[in-house]
Amino acid sequence: ACPYSRAGEGMTSRTTASLDDRIGQNLVDAGVVTANRLAAAKETGEQTGAGLLDTLVLDGHVPRDTIIEMLSSQLRVPVVDLKTVRVDPQAVETLPEEFARGKGVLPVGFEPNGAIRIVTTSPNDFQIASEIATLTGRQAQFVLALGGGLGELIERTYASLPPRRTDTADQSERDGWRGAPAAARPDGHGILGQDVSQLPAVQAVEMVTLQAIKRNASDVHFVPASDMGRIFFRLDGVLQEVADVPLTLHESMLARVKVLADMDISETRRPQDGSFNFQFSEKTVDFRVSSIGITWGEMMAVRILDRSGGILKMEHLGLDASAMATWRQLLALPFGMLLVSGPTGSGKTTTLYSSVTELIHDRGNILTIEDPIEYRVEDLHQIEVNRQAGIDFPSGLKAIMRLDPDVILVGEIRDVETAKTAVDAALTGQLVLASIHSNDAASAFIRLSDIGIEPYLAATAVAGVAAQRLVRKVCFHCKAPGEVTSLERQAYFSEMGDDDAAFVSGRGCNFCGFTGFLGRTGVFEIIPVSEKTRKLVASGASGHDIRRQAIAEGMSPLRRTGMTKVKGEVTTVNEVLSRVFFFE
Repeated sequence: ACPYSRAGEGMTSRTTASLDDRIGQNLVDAGVVTANRLAAAKETGEQTGAGLLDTLVLDGHVPRDTIIEMLSSQLRVPVVDLKTVRVDPQAVETLPEEFARGKGVLPVGFEPNGAIRIVTTSPNDFQIASEIATLTGRQAQFVLALGGGLGELIERTYASLPPRRTDTADQSERDGWRGAPAAARPDGHGILGQDVSQLPAVQAVEMVTLQAIKRNASDVHFVPASDMGRIFFRLDGVLQEVADVPLTLHESMLARVKVLADMDISETRRPQDGSFNFQFSEKTVDFRVSSIGITWGEMMAVRILDRSGGILKMEHLGLDASAMATWRQLLALPFGMLLVSGPTGSGKTTTLYSSVTELIHDRGNILTIEDPIEYRVEDLHQIEVNRQAGIDFPSGLKAIMRLDPDVILVGEIRDVETAKTAVDAALTGQLVLASIHSNDAASAFIRLSDIGIEPYLAATAVAGVAAQRLVRKVCFHCKAPGEVTSLERQAYFSEMGDDDAAFVSGRGCNFCGFTGFLGRTGVFEIIPVSEKTRKLVASGASGHDIRRQAIAEGMSPLRRTGMTKVKGEVTTVNEVLSRVFFFE
């Protein structure tokens, strides 16, 4: 735990609240905003966590320049906009991450006189200034952060830097970090915070994996080109290049990962798979590795499984009120099969765990079979696939059936034996939750049939299907009115029948890495199997017919659900069109 957090956070919160009150009153006195509008903005800022000043700016009631000018003149302290402030990595390295997070300060640069420029919401805190001087040997020159989000920017900034070197060479050797000083990459990517190409392979691999963890990447790709190796992170579902390295280092890094993953380092053409784990702070992160030879050399993809991450509550998945109520009604069923469908990386496992954790206190014996276990939950009895020990999905599921389960979670239905055992369990009194790969909810039934399940069995066993996709959310910090193309407007109108939506987009800022998006949310469609739907499935009807019946019974299709999020200013039309497949 951070030794500074409690005192620092409380002090920062009180100072910010006091500052907001003072500036708000001055805005009212100057006639810039009315008292009623100020009160409404204050309430909204407290609910969203944006703060009073940012809320006034985002709502368009007060120009940002007006607030900056007023703050500068009244406090006689320079004011910076956190969205666009430039951060010098060398300045950041002067303060320990724990201190910066606990005190709510961020070093961003150096003054001509050698003082360190510190962004804070407590510009008059002389105690913090004294502590910074002691730690850095430099005077602190405070600049005031406009509005909220400083804590988030501190997290993101330190996540983009290499780990701090310790004072002893022995410790550096143990940690695997030593060598070149921090420097921004000359090509401007700068995500790794250091020129990886100058590091030995062992340290380069550790740096890349550490930065991937800190930036919440889901995958790391090592891709050879004709004259270099390229490293990508998958962030919020999108691949972003973070570094270029010499081909010799690319090959050495892949060899290092293979050693960690117990793979054959001499084989560079044939497909290989492996896994390893990495100790990071107080948590262990697992990595699944796959490699294969391509035109310019060997390519490797590394999937990151951070088991320490908390399980999202169902309220945070992205389900609207109607879909939430429907899914919870299905979860309350005593037996039957509930399927969650979607492509790889669409959040199916997260939805399954969010669902099953709601049943822990009411449903007795809950067992899971997974490959691998992505979340460790103490109250669940979890079994991991281990083919060397003779445990795969079919054998593990059969073993579960002999353990008197009430609820069964199957990580994925991918073969006929697993599917038949899961169907048998659903028909003999257990509630079975499982993921399956299909384009939409209706085609999950077709997928079961393709695997080898008779339509009448699927119709009898399956009680409901949820299909989902993940779309990126417009960055809250830089959200602004946005334009759409004529095709995007037409696509929106075809789903919503409303041409008056206030479309938004992200301008790009420090918080979102200048992408305009920050975080993702789910887009869902849910089919509760009615009697009419059951008859269609049993008769072998097409996915189109099943889908049409579900819509007639009130299902909101994926595309329409996505456009509803556009209307709610959560995402963009283009994001929905690119992530959600269109069905006639």
